[in-house]
Amino acid sequence: MNLVDSHNHLHFNDFRQDRSKVMDRARQAGVKAMLLVGIDPDDTRRALATAETGDGLFASVGIHPQMAGVFSSEDVLALEPLTQNDKIVAVGETGFDLYRTPDTENRQKELFRAHVELARTCSLPLIIHDRDAHRHTLDLLDEENAWSLGGVFHCFSGDADMAEYIVGKGFFLSVPGVLTYKNAAVLRDAVKVCPLEALLVETDAPYLAPVPYRGKRNEPSFLIETIRELAAIRKIDAERMAEITTENFFRLFTRANRSG
Repeated sequence: MNLVDSHNHLHFNDFRQDRSKVMDRARQAGVKAMLLVGIDPDDTRRALATAETGDGLFASVGIHPQMAGVFSSEDVLALEPLTQNDKIVAVGETGFDLYRTPDTENRQKELFRAHVELARTCSLPLIIHDRDAHRHTLDLLDEENAWSLGGVFHCFSGDADMAEYIVGKGFFLSVPGVLTYKNAAVLRDAVKVCPLEALLVETDAPYLAPVPYRGKRNEPSFLIETIRELAAIRKIDAERMAEITTENFFRLFTRANRSG
């Protein structure tokens, strides 16, 4: 099966001791490519360094909204030199997290705008983090005319109406292992109305492991469980769903097509 993990943190300390074994299991499960996402400047550099160790590994540049109390817009824009590396295929993750860090909402907005500016400068798509902040996120994308940049709502947590709206704007929707949870009815309804050509899957490793691994450290080899669930919901073969989401990955992150 040809799988692509559109969002994980494989370079995190959680994988420091056994990253090579995790990678071996991923390859055995059919994972052909994965996107390593940075959450601050140093972490972004680690993501890029990891991506440079092998084919099918890519990275993004960004500062997570939870870090808005530590970093500034200038720190975001200072990441621009890293985007000259073809292994960098996106900007983010960026957006709002009003669940963990509601006290820095204004700073998060400033950083979000800076990420949009950086993405526009580098002609790269956005990776959006949206937690308890649907209206805030959509409003800023509207205000900044950022939809034209393209991008993905990672760990999508909206409803079917929101899914139709963002897809209508040309963005993708990325599905985590949460889809396999019993309480994920809203997410299941959202993926039912999302066009197949706008769907991606992700681990968000080391977080959000799918059933039957829920509660454990997530890793790319578990991605097959999310694919199976997504395929069952959409009533198509899991192999075909893997092909579709893989094609979608390379259609969104176009630089990945040439950087290998």
